[in-house]
Amino acid sequence: MNQKMIDDTLASLLIEAVGAATWYWNISTNEVKINQRWAEFLGYTLEELDPMTFDKWKSCVHPDDLSKALLELSDIQNTKKEAFNFEIRLRHKNGHYLWVSDRGKIVSYDYFGNPSLVIGLFFDIDEKRRITEDLRKSELNLRQILENTKDIIYRIDLEGRFTFLSKSWEEHLGHPINEVLNKSFEPYIHPDDLNKVNDFFERIQKYSNYQEIKGYRVRDKNGVYKYFETNGQPIIENNQTIGYSGIAKDISELLDKERKIEYLIYHDNLTDFKNRHFFDQKIHEINRIENYPLCIISCDLNDLKNVNDTLGHHKGDQMIVKAAEIIRRHMPNKEYLIRTGGDEFLIFLPNTEEETAYNIRESIKKDIETVSTNEFPLSIAYGYYVKKTYTEDIREDIKMSDKLMYQNKNKYKTIKSS
Repeated sequence: MNQKMIDDTLASLLIEAVGAATWYWNISTNEVKINQRWAEFLGYTLEELDPMTFDKWKSCVHPDDLSKALLELSDIQNTKKEAFNFEIRLRHKNGHYLWVSDRGKIVSYDYFGNPSLVIGLFFDIDEKRRITEDLRKSELNLRQILENTKDIIYRIDLEGRFTFLSKSWEEHLGHPINEVLNKSFEPYIHPDDLNKVNDFFERIQKYSNYQEIKGYRVRDKNGVYKYFETNGQPIIENNQTIGYSGIAKDISELLDKERKIEYLIYHDNLTDFKNRHFFDQKIHEINRIENYPLCIISCDLNDLKNVNDTLGHHKGDQMIVKAAEIIRRHMPNKEYLIRTGGDEFLIFLPNTEEETAYNIRESIKKDIETVSTNEFPLSIAYGYYVKKTYTEDIREDIKMSDKLMYQNKNKYKTIKSS
């Protein structure tokens, strides 16, 4: 029996004895022999693949992996290495591919020192590769989310130090992330909002659940404070809270739009006073005990209809604007200046007694006299009433102020007609 026959016999005995998917390759004859486990892994019987050849093996390898595998085997043939280990995909009988880790080693050389026999085996790593690929895709997706989200994703430890920040932190605030990590969040929070933010994290720690906070301010690189809203939840390891994570959203533009909308809803375009809708919505806020004594002032332009009829509505609008300007100038508190109708104004002055209301009226009267002319006959009827107890109905008190204003208006008419 020659050496080739001995080698082939030993190789055959070996691959049959090993329970793993085993093979040998006779380089001299290009003959390939596999065991039952090798065939079964790809869904075949041993008889279906017999005789196994090198070309048949190549047909089982995924096209994208074939050049890599052939390069490894070429190095074996050229004695550049004695062993190899590579990962490739083999085609199953049903047409799908399975990942394997294929390992082989030269076990025999011919008379001239060239490799003549290689024995190897492969291990099923398909599940491992698929898990690895799923993890890779998951990490890629997460990275893309972190890199592309407009909101700031953060993690902080129990001492309030940032342990992670998404790159949107720099986009919104300009502070380099590497200068912020492992440092406290507190220097970036507006001093007036710091207690509010600390309370937010204390609630997460106390209740171990999701919490939200809205309307706190964070300082950007230029020293400008921006408004944010944030959610957060505990980071728990071994049943212990080790920090907090969440998403912070810049709501500066949103709040600005809300303020503009609220302004349009509650303000009169002509005078910039509050409007009737504001009064209807805020009357309970105005009628708070802490505002007592609450001075209620009713104003109404005299002869506006006559001005509109004789000089035009544009002149009437000018008079309304001028009257509002004078009223505003003399009011110590400008929070509740309301235009309730065409030429009617209602003013609420918290913590104001009769004497102050009287002095305001006299100041307005003098100011109007300086601007009133035949071409611009500005005149205002004025009445006031001071509400001192909560038991009084504020709407009845407004009627009292209106009544006194109309008495003043009638007095003006009497003087004018005499």
